[in-house]
Amino acid sequence: MIDWDAVGAIGEIIGAIAVVISLIYLALQIRSQNSQAKLSALHAMSREHRSTTAMFANASISDIFVRANQDYNSISEAESVQLIVLVTNLFRAWESAFLENRDGFLDEDVWTALSRDYTQPMGASSFQHIWNLRKQNYDPSFQEYVDSNQKLDYISR
Repeated sequence: MIDWDAVGAIGEIIGAIAVVISLIYLALQIRSQNSQAKLSALHAMSREHRSTTAMFANASISDIFVRANQDYNSISEAESVQLIVLVTNLFRAWESAFLENRDGFLDEDVWTALSRDYTQPMGASSFQHIWNLRKQNYDPSFQEYVDSNQKLDYISR
């Protein structure tokens, strides 16, 4: 004679084991997706950072930047627009990295190193001038972060 209670108990145990295995699999999948999201964020931030900072390698942009730091009023209106667009793109890239880090998609070590690349130019008077002109266009927590950073001397030599 078959003991249906024992068969039912075994079925419940097997079902419970299957649920545990499914939960473990799901947790591993989520962990893998989080790792992939962090890696994607890192690559996007690196690309954006290189793209925005590479523009300063252009001789005419570098010249505008140097002259603006000596005397912002010495650059023409068109040069001011060029510099504002370039620097606001740089701030936008920094803000994106800040938000990715805040939301847990950028490792703290990467964020710290990347942020240093952005905080150093904030010592340039032209960056400070443009930040004061445009900072209201950025996330309030990012504004607070930038304003709280120590302004270092911008060193180009």
